[in-house]
Amino acid sequence: MEFTRVTSRTGMASRVCQLGRDETLRLPLGRRGLVARVERGTLVVTQTGDPEDHVLVAGDEVKLAPHGLAVAWALTPAVLVLEDGRTVHAEACAVAA
Repeated sequence: MEFTRVTSRTGMASRVCQLGRDETLRLPLGRRGLVARVERGTLVVTQTGDPEDHVLVAGDEVKLAPHGLAVAWALTPAVLVLEDGRTVHAEACAVAA
């Protein structure tokens, strides 16, 4: 798994994560939650307290609440962008335990 720290033109901090097929990623939710956007591939994103498992393909995104545990699972090789609008999470892109 590879990751890159970037800042968009709007000043929003992001983390870009490249996941291989069947890799999992524990998503850092932060105090404001998190937006997870798929740039390439197919992912399943699940969060405690949310009855849905979200299947996302390139161009899709999901807003995650700032509580509980959230995990992404790559069904295919994928690129995932994580944004919270203010800070980059240092722990982003750590493989889920």
